Amino acid sequence: MLGMLVDLMLECRRLVPVVVALTDRLLGCQKHRWLGERLLQTFDRHLLPKVKLDYNLVSFFPIFDRIAESDTIPPRGLLELLIEFMAFLVGKHGPYTGLRSWSQGSRVLGICRTLLMHHNSSRLFLRLSRLLAFTCLYFPDLEVRDNARIYLRILICVPGKKLRDMLNLGEQLGISPSSHSSFNVQAPRFSQSLKKSRNISSYVHFERVIPLLVKQSWSLSLSSLGVGSTEPGYLEGIRDIEPIIEDSEIGDGSNVEDSSNVQIIEEAPIIDRPQEPLRVTDSKISEILGTLRRHFSCIPDFRHMPGLKVRLSCSLRFESEPFSRIWGVDSPAGVSDELDALPALYATVLKFSSSAPYGPIASYHIPFLLGEPPRKTDVSGQTASLAIVPVENGSGEEESFRAPVAIELEPREPTPGLIDVSIETNAENGQIISGQLHSITVGIEDMFLKSIVPPDIQEDATPVYYLDLFTALWEACGTANTARETFQLKGGKGVTAISGTRSVKLLEVPASSLIQATERYLAPFVVSVIGEPLVNIVKDAGIIRNVIWKDAASDSSLDITSSGTDFDRGPLHLTYTDDEDERDSTVNIRKRNMGCFLILIFLPPRFHLLFQMEVSDVSTLVRIRTDHWPCLAYTDDYLEALFLA
Repeated sequence: MLGMLVDLMLECRRLVPVVVALTDRLLGCQKHRWLGERLLQTFDRHLLPKVKLDYNLVSFFPIFDRIAESDTIPPRGLLELLIEFMAFLVGKHGPYTGLRSWSQGSRVLGICRTLLMHHNSSRLFLRLSRLLAFTCLYFPDLEVRDNARIYLRILICVPGKKLRDMLNLGEQLGISPSSHSSFNVQAPRFSQSLKKSRNISSYVHFERVIPLLVKQSWSLSLSSLGVGSTEPGYLEGIRDIEPIIEDSEIGDGSNVEDSSNVQIIEEAPIIDRPQEPLRVTDSKISEILGTLRRHFSCIPDFRHMPGLKVRLSCSLRFESEPFSRIWGVDSPAGVSDELDALPALYATVLKFSSSAPYGPIASYHIPFLLGEPPRKTDVSGQTASLAIVPVENGSGEEESFRAPVAIELEPREPTPGLIDVSIETNAENGQIISGQLHSITVGIEDMFLKSIVPPDIQEDATPVYYLDLFTALWEACGTANTARETFQLKGGKGVTAISGTRSVKLLEVPASSLIQATERYLAPFVVSVIGEPLVNIVKDAGIIRNVIWKDAASDSSLDITSSGTDFDRGPLHLTYTDDEDERDSTVNIRKRNMGCFLILIFLPPRFHLLFQMEVSDVSTLVRIRTDHWPCLAYTDDYLEALFLA
């Protein structure tokens, strides 16, 4: 009987409204509701596989709506049919099908909305996300693509009940949805309370994921020292290549009037011109210059193209209890699930600004964020502070109430600074909330990047390239042989030069502590480990990999004070002469030089910081070289926090 009904509908589509009316009457009757559900299940099993994919499929959409409303029917078959139908609409789209594509695509999204309203997100996620993603990418109509993108974002970010509340908001307000409207939202109400906005940072928290080792309360920035110069100090190190003007360009007779004001100075005899000192370079200097030119040619000139970016990982969260109290967000009544009773923020926009030279900072958008539940405390009274409360394994639950935020900076100068953060968001009751959050501190360690590897360097040759680059930069920052050389940046318009400086830092820390700190914080920047004792320790740990291992510190170009393989120095004899009875006694203190770390750090936009750490049992001598001397102002504090904390 039911099979005959399916065949009749396939032959005569005019019967579809009649069958839909019959189904609605059965579902509306408490006694015959089971028969209506069985009828829909029959349509799901026998009708969906037999329908033909063409423009007439829209005739069966009323039945598809009833199938989508039934939570007893798995949505798999309906979603697979809708995916095939959307692919058909994309393939058949042409210059005369625009209105039809929009109409039928909108109706497909209407069925998707019905599925979201009546089914759990976990039941729909896989196939519905495929359908919406395909629509976002390939559907010809812009409005349908935008609505599909919104549905997909809601499906990914918003939990079930909050999702249904968003889609059902218009019906709760008594607004009748139009035939093609996807959303029904109430008019926003702007918050006029300055007091509420002023205290927003007390319960809305924007924090770094990884705290800084050193929180700089100051920064050293170079301003332009030239009188009347309008360019900032960080632009002085880069200049454009000056074009060479030929005599033929000046003396061209095609533009005599323009060239009449040009004064041509005759070339003086060579004997009257001061001679430029002759540059003498050996093979070693030539090799260093070649390595540096190759390296700087990979560094983008941020004046003419996008520069290198630094990424800060942060998180946004807010406390439910004070937020609901201040902004008047009431919890829905009769809610059994604790998560459904929590307030939420919608369409949050974070805007960033800074007085530091970080370039323009893009805003960050968060579609949905659930508030943190109130903390449960089972202890009370005066003994609360002394009570032992078991720690629950709730780290995963805490992460669900935090929104990850990535701030991308494009530094013009590697300097610490502050980033001011402002928020604009929407509450569930339609209020638009805005205010200023706590600033984020940027440290010198945030500027640490790995040097760019040229594209023609193979992966297995990368460690050798990094060591060669370290050696070249170490020489360039320590001697004046390359001071007059300029290096062309990527883009072909700008050139820069290296002006190096050096420093020394003594760290009185045990070798084990220094090695652990280096492995934890500086492992990506280590290019070589020298010395058999140090190599054996670091290799066994397995944290530092893909570097050059040297058992002997024989590279004299790096000023390593230990000679050859003699890392075990002789005993140091200390004689005490204050006490006559112990005048002849000696104390043997054995200080062993274990080896050396070579560390190469790139500081955007084009600078470098080099560490040569000579490790011994009880202390480490850090030799520092850099081509950006202001960073030395932060290096001491960083090394002390890194190894002496």
